[in-house]
Amino acid sequence: MKLNNSHWLLSRPIAHRGLWNENIPENTLLAYQNAIENGFPIEIDLHRSLDGEIFVFHDDDLSRLTGVKGKIYEKTKSEIKSLTINGTKEKIPTLSETLEFVNGRVPLLIEIKLQPNSKIVLDVVKILKMYKGEFAVQSFNPAYIIKIKKLAPEFTRGVLASKAKFKNKLHGFIVNKMPLNFIAKPHFISFRHTDLPIKRKPPIICWTITSTKQWKACSPYAKNIIFENFIPKK
Repeated sequence: MKLNNSHWLLSRPIAHRGLWNENIPENTLLAYQNAIENGFPIEIDLHRSLDGEIFVFHDDDLSRLTGVKGKIYEKTKSEIKSLTINGTKEKIPTLSETLEFVNGRVPLLIEIKLQPNSKIVLDVVKILKMYKGEFAVQSFNPAYIIKIKKLAPEFTRGVLASKAKFKNKLHGFIVNKMPLNFIAKPHFISFRHTDLPIKRKPPIICWTITSTKQWKACSPYAKNIIFENFIPKK
């Protein structure tokens, strides 16, 4: 499958963790509602709890947004459900709750985060196979995308990459050079905007854009952006 230029992934700026601000916490139903009201697709991040629930949350560690120490994938569903975001009434939503809430009103760009338990891929695929709305799946781990290609070849899939330096040289090589793309066969690449340009196929989406100036700078190299902290207007 080749994405055409009218596909939402290439034509509609994507709100990073929802459309959030100082009053609306990231990756919450409030942030998703704000994005929906403004007509933007939504980028979300997934972790698996210790007992197998899929939650929408960006960080490995819970402390920045909840004040509670510990890795989200080391906590149970009930422990995570007891937490609130940044002193608000907002909770950490599950993937199922998020899908029910969005209900196809805008597309979703879904990142599967790196974590110890690779069962997350199978769990996510099972949930997404029942969802009727538009979505695409991406990850920094090409093994996740290869597994998705096998389990759900109909899913639109992408790899996240950058030219960042890593202590683990093998990890850095995979993220920098994308050597497994010939197996994963991604439909798109999400690339860090500060590392552009790159000469790659398939099409590039750049992350994370925080101003119109950055958007203009990456537009010669990327088909679309993942954005935050400003409202893209052409």
